[in-house]
Amino acid sequence: MIEPATVLHEIIPDIALLPEGAVGIDAGLTLTKVARRTARGVELTACETTRALQTDSISGPFAANSRLGVTGARGDRVHDGAAVVRSQEIEAAAHGAIALMREPPAEFVLALLGTGTAFAAVRGSNVTHLGGTAMGGGSFAAIARRIDATLTYRDMIARAARGERRNADLMVSDAYPEGIGRIGANLTAAHLAKNGGSLDDFLAALLNMHGESIAQIAAGRGLVAGIRGIVIAGGFAHENPALVSSISEMAALFGMTATLAPHAGFAGAIGAALLASIQRQEHET
Repeated sequence: MIEPATVLHEIIPDIALLPEGAVGIDAGLTLTKVARRTARGVELTACETTRALQTDSISGPFAANSRLGVTGARGDRVHDGAAVVRSQEIEAAAHGAIALMREPPAEFVLALLGTGTAFAAVRGSNVTHLGGTAMGGGSFAAIARRIDATLTYRDMIARAARGERRNADLMVSDAYPEGIGRIGANLTAAHLAKNGGSLDDFLAALLNMHGESIAQIAAGRGLVAGIRGIVIAGGFAHENPALVSSISEMAALFGMTATLAPHAGFAGAIGAALLASIQRQEHET
């Protein structure tokens, strides 16, 4: 999850990713992300949603744009007008992930990791919501701050990457050094069940708990839907390789592959811009 209270700015050099004049706004519970086509490429920016909406710093400059797409849980609070095209956030994120991946699988389960986590079956342009879980960046950050209220989100992710979760998690090997049956010795037996370990170890185990839990739910939804691949997107997965690794490793135990969408935190904004452009073109014709 991109750090609230700071601004993220990056450029995707490929201007072909979005049509000329396209702008997408994904106003989430925690962060508001913006993607817009410029002469240099696709500009991506993010800042805290409460600050963005209070100052109108997100929607104001783009209100007159004929291809302004808006999505997200707080999308209804973004400037309204005839130029705004609104889309459902899971559908927007699915279209954004497809565009960002360039060669996406024909079908996949989208795991959209934000403040919470949502799942969808994506088959071509057809997006079917598969429910979700309350576990996500919101729960991870809130639990971590119960331990140390001074931690910033970036601190949490950095320290989790340095930690050794086996010092905080009870592993199968702690009871069965060779594993038991089909259960390998390196699997988690009980999250956060050991006494001791450093704060970094605790954060590593907490992050892994989220990754493994989200992966198991995604894999289960995928198996029921007959889909064997997972695509990960959303702000919690953005620049969070330890989380992505945890999801991928657990998904593999179910025979599922997991792939991170590039610029994962901006899939919704990219998708909102694309859906708005499509609707505008259809309306014009």
